[in-house]
Amino acid sequence: MPPVFGEISARSNHYAALADYSCGREGTHVFFFLKRQIVYGGQLIGSQDLAAYYLNGEYCPMGRKSKAPLVWDESERECYPPTDKPGIFKVTTQNGVQDRCQPYLIRFEDRLDLRGQAITSDVLYFDLGSYPYPLPSNAIQDMSFCTLTPGEVEILLTKMKESQENTFKESKESITLSKDPIPYQPEYDISKVQEATSESHLEAAVLANSRLLPEQLRPPENAVLCRQVPISPFKPSQMDRADIAYYTDNPIANGTIPNIIIELKNKRAGKSEALQVVRYVKWLEKIAPADFERISFNLFAPSFTRNIRDYIPREFSAHIKLVPFKQTASLLEDF
Repeated sequence: MPPVFGEISARSNHYAALADYSCGREGTHVFFFLKRQIVYGGQLIGSQDLAAYYLNGEYCPMGRKSKAPLVWDESERECYPPTDKPGIFKVTTQNGVQDRCQPYLIRFEDRLDLRGQAITSDVLYFDLGSYPYPLPSNAIQDMSFCTLTPGEVEILLTKMKESQENTFKESKESITLSKDPIPYQPEYDISKVQEATSESHLEAAVLANSRLLPEQLRPPENAVLCRQVPISPFKPSQMDRADIAYYTDNPIANGTIPNIIIELKNKRAGKSEALQVVRYVKWLEKIAPADFERISFNLFAPSFTRNIRDYIPREFSAHIKLVPFKQTASLLEDF
């Protein structure tokens, strides 16, 4: 990421990337999509209740607030020329040579004896061809990171265990941290949802610390957390993606369809937000009619326009919950 010495710009992708990190918990599986191969890394080490990532240096707001030490300097690798600042290195982008750093780390180890096991990507995508709807791994275009549904993970693990031929060649680089890194803690981030500076900041914060959410929107125990999940037919571009999706122990369609969907807004929600959630409802009713009643749809925003219900068809009204930031009786009476 670009190093940040002040506040995060509203145009930055910083919090969107951090939201991906925020979905991980202890035991979350890590895969690398490299060219035409998918390689197994291991399982995350960290918290089971909070985001399982670590802070690395003071080149991000949480790093400065926690006074996080620099425990891993990416510029020590030959492919990243160093600068005069520890932890900041040079990369060549389409906009020229720019400074980058690695302010967040995930740690993982393999407990399944699959580390380095690889399959060709087509092995996964042939199986996903059985599903008549897009999933994160086959809608990853133009993304460098994506969270996977339990169904995709199960397919990958099965194929990795069956594979006898494709083992990825391990790097000889030494990965040694200079100190114990500081894990994410809620006190380093916002203390209430109203403090979020952007929608992606809100998304990253509530995924990392679900206690920021009202109780009815917190993930059930053992739920898998995903973000930006396509809830849409295949389209050339602009597929509708749900901000947050929970997959529970009561799986739908082999764990490829979420049990709980949360659409987030950091501003007053109205017609466009209502219509977006209605599109989710219509699509999932079409592709999962037998399980449709088991899916919860939620719109979480500071407040709602008074006519928002006018844009929700009567037959879907009971399925869509409008949840304001402040759960007061006066607010709820409007809806």
